[in-house]
Amino acid sequence: MNNFELATIIVNNYNYGRFLPEAIDSALNQTYRNTEVIVVDDGSTDGSPEIIASYGDRIVPVLKQNGGQNSALNAGFSPSRGDVILFLDSDDVLLPTAVEAALEAFAEPDVVKVLTCHLVMRTLAGS
Repeated sequence: MNNFELATIIVNNYNYGRFLPEAIDSALNQTYRNTEVIVVDDGSTDGSPEIIASYGDRIVPVLKQNGGQNSALNAGFSPSRGDVILFLDSDDVLLPTAVEAALEAFAEPDVVKVLTCHLVMRTLAGS
């Protein structure tokens, strides 16, 4: 498929504990198995740090004081080891083949790429 080894998914969170498990689970359940998941909590006060801790060594937790989205993304970028990095907000989910599709898109040599996603909106009730 490509020459990439490791993909990194950085999940950015601030007080979205009610959505966080679904986001983390979607990152962990990728068809491309060589994936690290870094979850950055930007000083949440809603129990998010406890949710993050419950995942143990399946994720790389980064807990920090609130500094805004840019500082949270930078905090997640620092420990990342992936050849390709995907960002995921904690109120979003990835399709199971998201990493695989991203790696295929980046596989063409000598081409600079920026990848965006397809958005499907749903309500809290699931509709």
